[in-house]
Amino acid sequence: MASKIDWLRALELANLLGIAHLAGYHYASDQIAVPNMLKLRDESAVIDQWIRGWDVGRKYGPAMVSGTAAIFGFLAWKDGLRSSAFPYHLAASILVGLIAPYTQLRVFAVNDKLLAEHETIASRRKKTDDTDGTTSIEELHGWVAEWKRLDFHRQLMS
Repeated sequence: MASKIDWLRALELANLLGIAHLAGYHYASDQIAVPNMLKLRDESAVIDQWIRGWDVGRKYGPAMVSGTAAIFGFLAWKDGLRSSAFPYHLAASILVGLIAPYTQLRVFAVNDKLLAEHETIASRRKKTDDTDGTTSIEELHGWVAEWKRLDFHRQLMS
């Protein structure tokens, strides 16, 4: 006797694994990568490490956030109002969906400062062997620490 696969529950499980991966990605960034950046005393090394993480995150984050939020929304719609899972799927869809505007409203400002410093350092590398930017290491560490704090908020949303 063959059992029928419930594809909605399979989608739900796959989505839960996806959102767990997103939360783990943020956790690894906040607890491993960024603290190591904050121990560096060279502006160029801090920026190089941050830009590497930012470059991965700018591709990975939007796809995971929009994908998992959309699937949670679909599951809420498909289950219907009377389902005991409806409020959880709806809440997850809204909360995960809020990561995108939160990122645009809060995180982008810090990203812009760090990206500007990266451009300054990159242009100096082209002109001379002097790779330091115009920003002090303390100010740079402050921006990275602020980015870490804001990234932790995104982790909590996922």
